[in-house]
Amino acid sequence: MKVILLSLILIATLAVVLTISVPSFFGNSVFAQNTTKAIGASIPYYLFPAEIEGVEEEILKIPHDAYTVQTIVAKKGDNVTIKFYNTEAQEAHTFTLNAPYSINEDLKGGQNKTINFVADKEGIFTYYCMYHLPTMTGKLVVLS
Repeated sequence: MKVILLSLILIATLAVVLTISVPSFFGNSVFAQNTTKAIGASIPYYLFPAEIEGVEEEILKIPHDAYTVQTIVAKKGDNVTIKFYNTEAQEAHTFTLNAPYSINEDLKGGQNKTINFVADKEGIFTYYCMYHLPTMTGKLVVLS
């Protein structure tokens, strides 16, 4: 019983420490940005490529790549800032968002780009990497 209680206390303590220290170590970027950003806030979204664990590209015939942020939420009229980093040395990635926004940023390995636009059309729009469909996609949600 004491071992179980001590284990639970250790796990709870570790969870609190990681919750506090990991996001601050990374500048509150990836961890705080997924879908918790305050709508209309001026905090930029930090976007990186990530690997989906357990996906065997050769067997499934789909890429194992994904974006770290899969939902970007803005209010109509907001200025949206996306800081897109391609952290992979050997692979290119794009941030592509079709009409009405018409954005296509193609980054070679190790490059980064700040993407700014006004969310002036209400709706749900898919952004994606041209090279890694169908897995590397996300949604831009623009609310009224």
